[in-house]
Amino acid sequence: MSTDSGAAERAPKPLYGSKLRRFTEPEQIGNPKTLAEDHRAVVDGETQYPARVKHVADVDRCFKSGEHNKKIGKEIVKGKWVGMPIYTLTLEERATCPRTCTHWRDCYGNKMNWSVRLRHGPALEHKLEAELEALQAEHPAGFVVRLHVLGDFYSPEYVAKWGRWLVKFPALRVYGYTAWKRWDDIGYLINILNMRPDRWVVRFSDAGGYDGTITVGSVIEAEIAGAIPCPAQTQKSECCATCGLCWSKTDKPIAFQRH
Repeated sequence: MSTDSGAAERAPKPLYGSKLRRFTEPEQIGNPKTLAEDHRAVVDGETQYPARVKHVADVDRCFKSGEHNKKIGKEIVKGKWVGMPIYTLTLEERATCPRTCTHWRDCYGNKMNWSVRLRHGPALEHKLEAELEALQAEHPAGFVVRLHVLGDFYSPEYVAKWGRWLVKFPALRVYGYTAWKRWDDIGYLINILNMRPDRWVVRFSDAGGYDGTITVGSVIEAEIAGAIPCPAQTQKSECCATCGLCWSKTDKPIAFQRH
């Protein structure tokens, strides 16, 4: 059996190795897991893995370091928030998302059978505020929260709380994505918070525009659509922490390949 001795040299190498992420294997793209139209999770609007939904009383913390997510990374090394640590928040997909989401059936959460999803509601919001207060004390120079690894903004009141937290915790920065439309009651409030791009940047998924994203099947498709291919997916950057594009001002949408 012959081996290709140059394969290891040709393979893309992580820019920062294990300093920013525990897992450095590339993201698997182009093969989403699509559920049937009559699948329980699709019909009832919930995750495919209900046993992985936890009440906040059953977890040590809501915000997890970005180092545990291979797409995100531990600390920002590029852009306006350089030096700030990243934390993530994961809710239950579909249960907190609009049914108009174009990925209702092929959500990438369908492939994340080990991820813990937090049950949304008042108990979650109470614990989030307590943890944000602790993060403010720990990182007075700034910290970033990625909303949401799974799930979405589930009510106008929840978005409004994030607005109040931006005022209460001056070290807080937020970036992320939402499947709500810009004209929905939830999307409208998100748009208002987007007027503070120094602190808050949430892009509208599959919406296009300078503050949106699109989903494509290939880099060529992204370029034809006039979008910017996600540098992490094209291996031009290691992860969000080494990129910074999504929380930067762009004149085009960012394109993500199906995954």
